Amino acid sequence: MTSGITARAAYNNAMWCDAVCRAHDRPGEFHETLWFTRLRSPRFYPDAVTIAGAEAAPAQLEAIAGLIGATRQREWFVKDSFQSLRLNSLGFEPLFDAEWIALGGARPDVKDNPPEYRSTIVTSEAGLTAWEQYWAGEEANAAAISEPRVFKPSLLAETAVVFVSIQGDGGIAGGGILNRGADVVGLSNLFGSKIDLVWRSLTATAREIFPGLPLVGYERGNELAAAKSAGFESIAPLRVWRLRATAP
Repeated sequence: MTSGITARAAYNNAMWCDAVCRAHDRPGEFHETLWFTRLRSPRFYPDAVTIAGAEAAPAQLEAIAGLIGATRQREWFVKDSFQSLRLNSLGFEPLFDAEWIALGGARPDVKDNPPEYRSTIVTSEAGLTAWEQYWAGEEANAAAISEPRVFKPSLLAETAVVFVSIQGDGGIAGGGILNRGADVVGLSNLFGSKIDLVWRSLTATAREIFPGLPLVGYERGNELAAAKSAGFESIAPLRVWRLRATAP
């Protein structure tokens, strides 16, 4: 793997963030070194994603400073895709570090799909509602009663986005999202009690739907270990920064 795949992974992730924001009527903007939305991103999503490395840091810092200048009364989140920004100079603090991961494109092999799991594609609004409920978990669902859904039904019309439900003997056992863009396929939002098997199953499904394209994503902790068990390799670090809201 080279730095090129990291750049494609970052751009692919920005494309996914943009799709989620558009579904919430909060469209983003792609610039040469940065993607961002001026309209506040949905829960769990960044307001900006860097799509160029350290050589672009001065321009990125200037752009971010301009964005937050008039809206310091709300939180801001920035995905520093190349871990090259010093956003503490603007009042940000690190939220978490993670690692970009990648797996080269290969011919699909049905043997890679765990036999106890079967993957289905979510195509209906009811199916997406059930998928999101399992993704969020009981505690998160209870806490989010007053919050809008993260994954709007309009995302089902995005031809480059695939919601995958992984079925076990007792119903939904896990799932994840695939998004094609920048000549790669991003894997994200994986969930399930047996996360190692979920990673293997989603990886096999991605290879079947998008044969020959490299698979990318970013993870940390147990999810990173699970991704590596499915054959992924760490390729570069990233950092997510948070700017706390100021009092009105």
